[in-house]
Amino acid sequence: MGLTKLAIQRPIFILMLIAAAILLGITATRSMRVELNPDTSFGVVTVSTVYAGAGPEEVNELISREIEEAVSGVQGLEEVLATSQEGISQIRMQFELGTNMDAALNEVRSKVDTVIPLLPSEAERPTVGLVDMASEPVLTIGLKSDLLTSLELRELADHEIKDRLARVSGVAEVAVSGGEEREIQVLLRRDDLLRYGVGIIEVQQAVQQASLNIPSGRIIDGDSEYTVRLFGEFETVDEIGQMYLRLTDGQGPRGEATIVQLKDLATIVDGKAERRSYSRLNGNDSVVMVVQKSQEGNAVEISDAVLKSEFGGKSLKEQLEETYNVEMIVTQDGSTEIIESLSDLLLAIIFGIVLVTLVVWLFLHNFRGTMIVGIAIPVCLMATLVVIWAFGFTLNNNVDVGPVAGDRRACR
Repeated sequence: MGLTKLAIQRPIFILMLIAAAILLGITATRSMRVELNPDTSFGVVTVSTVYAGAGPEEVNELISREIEEAVSGVQGLEEVLATSQEGISQIRMQFELGTNMDAALNEVRSKVDTVIPLLPSEAERPTVGLVDMASEPVLTIGLKSDLLTSLELRELADHEIKDRLARVSGVAEVAVSGGEEREIQVLLRRDDLLRYGVGIIEVQQAVQQASLNIPSGRIIDGDSEYTVRLFGEFETVDEIGQMYLRLTDGQGPRGEATIVQLKDLATIVDGKAERRSYSRLNGNDSVVMVVQKSQEGNAVEISDAVLKSEFGGKSLKEQLEETYNVEMIVTQDGSTEIIESLSDLLLAIIFGIVLVTLVVWLFLHNFRGTMIVGIAIPVCLMATLVVIWAFGFTLNNNVDVGPVAGDRRACR
């Protein structure tokens, strides 16, 4: 009764509250992130380790078991599942509900770091990651060019276009696949290896040691101090062939220590890496780029920034196409489904409000009562959006709207 009496006695004040609710609701709607699904965390951490060429038994004994024993004492851990396949070890850890996943992730990384010295030197460094449904691919873009070869297109994607896309706000990672990759190949000649008495491992170690940049101390000149570094990285293919190998005493052709160049033992080729996967666009070989958003990123904003937003009068996609003469074809856009879901939601809400208003008018035949209902529903929705925005939720398709919209596209 108090609220009703206040509304009758102070109508202007009530009108101002309604106007404030509508304005704040519009502001909240524009400020809220829109997502396909709500921010969720399943409490799953994975540890992946690549050990190329090793069989499942070796991967299990040398990698999976070591990591599994190291992480088994992490606080809040509920289950550990280890999978060993040819060339890769996958450890999946399920944590109890309510566990602080940031702290758990840091603890898992610390545990894994302690066992790295125990792993085979040929194995890659373990990768620790948190399973996050919010960090999902937003855009899949195929690159096409009539002027560039597959190798040149892949180089351009890796070193130029990828960096431009990664600078878009909200982008966590840009993955590139497909195309041919450059590879410097050292093709050893069997007869020359036997003639000089040198093994493949010796050549491999010599190349690795010769291609390092090593700190070499410092030079003090009066009041100045200079850092000295030994640059061993190769800049051209010819430099690789001209490097020297000192053979073990007594292994030379005349029984004495011998120094030979790598080109005397092998053919150095600036070639292409063996392709293990292919990406095709309309049946043709292409390079594909997958843009993945961060947990705080907005799929719609990222898509607009790449495809629609203005950067000096042109979208980023148009700028890249003009700069590098490469056609960018969007094969998957995650923002499309989000926008369509919100459009369906808006249409359902409008239809619900109109339908409720008509039903009230048909039963009451009272214009004033009908207007009260027709105004109260959108005002209540706007006020609800303000509360949702204040608590940091997103607009997504997770929660049922109820009898107004009758659809499972709503706000959480």
